[in-house]
Amino acid sequence: MESNSNDNYVLVLEDRTEVKNEKETGKLSVVSGIDDKGNLKTTEATAANQAAFLKFNSKEGLLENFMKNFLRQFNEPTRFGLYKVVASNVEQGMDNLRTLLQSREKPESKQQLAEIGVPLEDYLPQQKNTTAIDPEKVDWKQLDRLGLSREQLEQSGELTNMLNWQKSNLITIAIPMGDTTIYTDARLAFRTDGEGNIRLAIHPLRKEPQLDFPYMGYKFSPEEKEQLLTTGNLGKTIEVTPKNGEPFAAYVSIDPQTNELIALRADRVNIPREIKGVTLSDQQYKDLVEGKAVKVEGMTAKSGKSFNATLQVNAERKGIEFIFDNNRGFKERRQQTQQQGAPHKLCGLELSEKQREALDGGRTLYLKSMVDKQGQSFNAYVRMDKEQNRPRFYKWNPDKSQKNGKVEAVAEEHKTQVTVNNHGKTNEATKNVKEPLKTGQTQPTAAQKQKQDENKQKKSRGRRM
Repeated sequence: MESNSNDNYVLVLEDRTEVKNEKETGKLSVVSGIDDKGNLKTTEATAANQAAFLKFNSKEGLLENFMKNFLRQFNEPTRFGLYKVVASNVEQGMDNLRTLLQSREKPESKQQLAEIGVPLEDYLPQQKNTTAIDPEKVDWKQLDRLGLSREQLEQSGELTNMLNWQKSNLITIAIPMGDTTIYTDARLAFRTDGEGNIRLAIHPLRKEPQLDFPYMGYKFSPEEKEQLLTTGNLGKTIEVTPKNGEPFAAYVSIDPQTNELIALRADRVNIPREIKGVTLSDQQYKDLVEGKAVKVEGMTAKSGKSFNATLQVNAERKGIEFIFDNNRGFKERRQQTQQQGAPHKLCGLELSEKQREALDGGRTLYLKSMVDKQGQSFNAYVRMDKEQNRPRFYKWNPDKSQKNGKVEAVAEEHKTQVTVNNHGKTNEATKNVKEPLKTGQTQPTAAQKQKQDENKQKKSRGRRM
């Protein structure tokens, strides 16, 4: 670069939006300016266009202003590259750049491109924390006292929710009691104390909701108790008074995982007029605001399919709850929700305590002699899906990378069997087999093949020419 010039370099843009492979060089042009709408203008790298070039030096803030506009314009800035080229010899500089780009995989070329390149990441907006709570402000020693660690919460997938002011799902914690330790299930959450410090809040599992005692100064009537136990929601707003606080109108619900009563300030709930493509009638909207359950039909899911559901404000969810299974009472749904973690029995196989602990800890097990829905034995790798609280079956060990990045449902030798017996699917070889496939079976037996042939002959004789 020319140190005696204030305009000692220009920017060359490499547009890689049309390239078909990583080795291919993108279209090269010199940046000529930015129009009044913030759009980038470029021109050919010829000496005749010198007057049109947008020129920079290392002392002015022009480059920073330009980069802000550049990154604002492009949705995928990483599809572009920017390189500094000496303004006084732009044609030679362009030829040298093109040569380097054509051999960009070579170490020496990488080094030179890095020296003349303008790193986009230096001008990208600083990424905010992906979580609402700064992990650096958490006293992680709080977990140690419960027999937990930050790593365990990360592996289980619960930490992200907790760092966004949400509760975890039920987690087994250890509480020291003198010379012994009591193990129990609880939901955990981070909350701030009066001094603004992040503290760990523990919501232990209760045997039943405590409805016979006043809740925040409010005593439930027999009818209200029945309503809570039947639906999980009080179905109206009531006035409650927290300790050392002012009274407020609240929705009240039962946490289905812990049986804890939850109050939600009514003035903090935003109920839209339109939900999933359906505009609520005045009466529907009024009922929802009051806390009542409202049946809404013809809503549209993300998949585009139409669906119906009962809507109601749920204090634990901090908003509107979609209730689909009205045939099951809340008590039954609550009991199922509380059955967190690995099951005691999986496809007919009784799991040991060690096996359940391993699955709950995020480990993958290879389990043998499970039984499918048709009574046939099969083997598979098993790992818990923490988001859906259910076990998933794999053909290969999901902890190890696969060739195509694809994981099948079950062990190879049992793939056809489980697909046919459990899911009702078939293949060409087994499409006419009426009986359940045996363990590891992929082809018809001799007897089954004979029946297939006989059926084909019958059909053939029955056809008229």
